[in-house]
Amino acid sequence: MRQLPASYVAAQIGLPFLFGASCLAIALAPGRLGLGIGVGLVSSMALVGPLSYWLLALGMPMPHPLGAQPFGFWLGTLLCLDITLSWAAAPLLLVALSLRRAFVAHAVWRSALIGAALGLLSGGAINLHCTNVDRWHMLAGHGLPVLIAALLGAFLVVRWTRA
Repeated sequence: MRQLPASYVAAQIGLPFLFGASCLAIALAPGRLGLGIGVGLVSSMALVGPLSYWLLALGMPMPHPLGAQPFGFWLGTLLCLDITLSWAAAPLLLVALSLRRAFVAHAVWRSALIGAALGLLSGGAINLHCTNVDRWHMLAGHGLPVLIAALLGAFLVVRWTRA
């Protein structure tokens, strides 16, 4: 972590944590009348969350030349993908159980936004752990789980959260 520039750490760790926390707050906000915040904001945040993570992974210059990858590209990428997904899946299960029948309106988008938020938080956490700064590794191993978590929220978690 000490070898990475502050801008890289802010973009790859700070922004996903900040945006993930914001997504979670928006998804759980009661809004006026207790129906949640408007579908326009919720749906755009659910789409922008994973997209922003991918754009940061592709757009940030590599802070240092990539050395030898101890596991090779595919095995290292699959390892990070598995870890990141597991870090998002456990909280998603707890959210599904704790928010049973909580969303009266826009349940699909709010559940997707919760999935995106937890994906972003786990994506930021894996960036603390993983030393591989290759943009394709970041995109596939760290960014793909953010998208998968959002889809899991939209298609699975919504079954429990819908009122």
